[in-house]
Amino acid sequence: MTSPNTAPIWSEMIMQALAFSGEVARSAKLHLSVLEDFIAVVQSKLGETANPFARDSLSDMLADLIEQRDGYLMLAEPVAIAA
Repeated sequence: MTSPNTAPIWSEMIMQALAFSGEVARSAKLHLSVLEDFIAVVQSKLGETANPFARDSLSDMLADLIEQRDGYLMLAEPVAIAA
């Protein structure tokens, strides 16, 4: 149990953690938006080229971007994942 003297300290720590969590989520959403735009560009370029080397390279890039996006989704949507 916490003593009455430590309760305000814990309360402040929790508020700071929540504020930091909000900042992380907002930052992740921004990065997620950039990744979504970049994924769309890569998909478009992939559809425009028949060059096997370019298609292979773009496919690898697309896979990496999608993996990064999935990581940012976990940070941007912590409530949805926890539910």
